[in-house]
Order: sequence, then C-alpha cells, then structure tokens
Amino acid sequence: MQIDAMPGINLKGFLRYVAGLLNRCPHWVASLTPDQGLVLAQSPTGLRYLFQVEARAPGHENALQALWAAQQTHRAEGVILIAINGQYSPLFRELAQAHGVHLWTLEEVDYLIMAADLESNTPLAYLGLEVRPPKTTLVHEPLPARPATQGF
Repeated sequence: MQIDAMPGINLKGFLRYVAGLLNRCPHWVASLTPDQGLVLAQSPTGLRYLFQVEARAPGHENALQALWAAQQTHRAEGVILIAINGQYSPLFRELAQAHGVHLWTLEEVDYLIMAADLESNTPLAYLGLEVRPPKTTLVHEPLPARPATQGF
C-alpha cells in the first residue's frame, strides 16, 4: 500500500478501516474509542491494544506521552502508532521501543490487510502482537455403559 502526499486525509476513516480489518482476524474484537480518536482492540488472548494513526511520523516525545496517557485511560497493554506518511527518526524509534510502543508505517498495515484477507493471525504475530488462540477445554462425551455380563 503506497500513499503519497495526502493532504486532508480522513484519519477517523482510516481508524475505522483498521478496526474493520482487526475484526476480520480470528478472535479479535476492535472498535473506535468514544472520542473516535483511537482504536481499542482485544487480541485472542485478551490483551488490549491501542492503535493511533498520525498523518506524519511524529518526531517528539510529546506524541508518546499522549499515547501513554491514553494507554492508561483505556487500560491497554500494548500501543501501536501508525504513521501514514514518513518514517520515524532513529531517536524516536529508540524512545518508542524503550517504552514498548509498536511503530507501524503503511508497510506494517499491509500485514494487517493480509491477516484480514487470510483470516489468519500469523501476519500479526510477525508484527509482534500477541495472537495465540484462546485456550478451550475439551469435554469428551461419556462412554456408553457396557451391558452387564455374567462371569468373568
């Protein structure tokens, strides 16, 4: 997916698109937050991820501080920041990595599209998201009683 200069991009529409893609992946549930500024998603294991989309790659710590505040508000374990245009600076990448923030560009969004198209979590695991399938308990049907016999 390649998007060049995109003046006036509809970030809320793109967030809805991200939520829709996540909902097509097995055992994921995603929706926009009430202010429609973020996507809150729950993985198959119950981990909560917060997704934010930026028109450009942020290059300052304030962008991360706002994300950390939102992470606390929404009780999310993971944060994904998607920059539609541009690459992250090495310093910003280092700071984000130190605080566990996943930095995506449209290249990583391609893996999300692939996961949704294949209805598979494997591409999301490649991106570092927790995607183990939920554990289920199998209950075996009881065996039918054997008819009584005489003797041994």
